[in-house]
Amino acid sequence: MARGSAAGDTRVPIRLIITIVPEDARRRSMRLLLIEDSDADGLNILRQVHEALPEAEVEQWPPKERGRPPRDFDWKRYDALLLSDTPGGEDGIKWLREFRKPPPTLILAGAGGENLAVRAIKAGASDFLLKAELTGERLGLAVQGALLDAVRAGKELDTLTRLHPLDVNSIGKPAKKNAVRIPGYEVQRKIGEGGMANVYLAQSQKLGAQVVLKVLDAKLLADDDFLRRFVRECRIISKLQNEHVVAIYDHGVTDDYAFLAMEYFPGGDLKERIKKGVSSIEALKILVQIARALEAVHAAGVVHRDIKPQNIMFREGTRLALVDFGLAKEIEAKATLTNAGMIIATPVYMSPEACQGNAQDARSDLYSVGVILYEMLSGKPPFTASSAPALAYQHVNSPVPRLPQRLAGYQSIIDKLMAKRPEDRFQSARELFAHIWH
Repeated sequence: MARGSAAGDTRVPIRLIITIVPEDARRRSMRLLLIEDSDADGLNILRQVHEALPEAEVEQWPPKERGRPPRDFDWKRYDALLLSDTPGGEDGIKWLREFRKPPPTLILAGAGGENLAVRAIKAGASDFLLKAELTGERLGLAVQGALLDAVRAGKELDTLTRLHPLDVNSIGKPAKKNAVRIPGYEVQRKIGEGGMANVYLAQSQKLGAQVVLKVLDAKLLADDDFLRRFVRECRIISKLQNEHVVAIYDHGVTDDYAFLAMEYFPGGDLKERIKKGVSSIEALKILVQIARALEAVHAAGVVHRDIKPQNIMFREGTRLALVDFGLAKEIEAKATLTNAGMIIATPVYMSPEACQGNAQDARSDLYSVGVILYEMLSGKPPFTASSAPALAYQHVNSPVPRLPQRLAGYQSIIDKLMAKRPEDRFQSARELFAHIWH
């Protein structure tokens, strides 16, 4: 949907480098505490830290020799904690739960799946990484992400943290001068396009801030079906005033355009994050928020019908919202603007009933969530094909692919979300959330 640049700047930004610089940053480097038994694992972790964060200082705490850090341990000396899941043969997640105000913590596990990752989240871990998958880049980004989340949460950090470049800006083209004119908005650049509309980054004169303009193609203004769908999208989003749904600021029709002015998302979309790699604990955090989002949407009597990574946007950090309700349908509506059997959503994420042109309800959205979860964990969607009909056939007939053995703990939730029959899936987003957080 939307990524951005500084207000009024029509140049094309490629990367954003974020630096956290406290007052005494020049006096010392980042300090990490590593609690790990295995000499081999410890050496590998140190190697990865120094590769990604060469200025970081790492202090090792051998748990077999020194046991658990005492209750009055001075955690303020460290910016982050790297904690084995089995320190001294004990339960590292239990240790974390009993620590008093530890720094942002990464659990480093020898093995594990959904249950262990959920336990880590509940105990307050910032991330959960498998040692077998550890790379310098992944570890560095995880440490820096944890520190950035801590800063956003209002915690003080006594270090200089240089984050890796983050590709959060769209590589959009500056808008041609006078190409799109909508009163009250200065259009800066195009950031997306589709069959129904073009999407622009613009400056709102009224708000004094950047917004995203979804502009219906001028040729479609004469098409009553498209106009009705556009008006319905405006009405649905306005009805769904919720933190997990894109905020709409304005909408209207000029002589040349129908437009929708909505929230600008500096954090990019989930598709971009999947390309960079999403850890299992990140996937769970995102899944929990998607479940909360759909709980609100479905409670308002709306089925989204086009849940896909590109329609899951981030405000900052991991705070997400659903966008693009152009195909959404109110559950109680008696009529539809799509013909039976017509595929207009994204086939990669469509439910079997959607692929067959049958009625869709909240469980169809949940099927799409299952596809997204599989993609977050494995890095690729469960089904691929050279054509939409071939993809649709797989959704209807092919068994759900198996995750790699290291992620086998997540297979049961994937199977439940992606069951072929709606009655075999989670019956609501609330039920999904309860399953994750049991």
